[in-house]
Amino acid sequence: MNNIRHFEIEIAELKRSLVGMGNLVEQSLSAAVDAILIPRVDAREEARVLEERLDSMDTAIEERAHRIMALQHPMISDLRLLISALHICSDLEQIGDLCESIAKRATWIAKHSPVENPKHLEELARLVKEMIHGCLEAFVSSNTELAKTVITQEDHSDDLTKLCYESIQASMARTPEKIREYTHLLRAVAHLEHIGDIAVAIAEESVYVHKGQVIRHHHEDLR
Repeated sequence: MNNIRHFEIEIAELKRSLVGMGNLVEQSLSAAVDAILIPRVDAREEARVLEERLDSMDTAIEERAHRIMALQHPMISDLRLLISALHICSDLEQIGDLCESIAKRATWIAKHSPVENPKHLEELARLVKEMIHGCLEAFVSSNTELAKTVITQEDHSDDLTKLCYESIQASMARTPEKIREYTHLLRAVAHLEHIGDIAVAIAEESVYVHKGQVIRHHHEDLR
């Protein structure tokens, strides 16, 4: 097998691994969302199992990317892919950590007193799931228009987060005896917002890989 063919196989395997990690992250996010919408005592344990799998995938992808860079001397376009793969891998691992934290908070609520969810929580969760799916699809399919869509969804995510915060704060004032439960719910909402922010970062990486354009902090420059 010649060096060019071996390099192509390595790159293809790296992409496949990222897709697999992305699929597992979407599964973890769906489970976390379900748990916070209807808290369950077993949510944290389920999330922990998924997080361990994500940690293993993160390590394997990072090692493969570093090996390719060290041994294959990639061209500039492939080097962009490898650098972005490392960034995205780290982003996905962070999403897994946040999902585990959401599930942990859902378990705590389930073991204590039920609380009233903000009216916009389900919409926020649905939007964040859509953003994660969109940014991953944009990366895999080289779809910069889809990446742009994810980036523009950030403002809506921020607006929904603010509405959820206001609702939870009002609930805290009405039922101060449940302030600890609502604090956990507040942190879960913050984690969802953060996951949406990470989706935007992955969309930015997708644009960088496929267009060679750095748009972080300069979304208006996206062509």
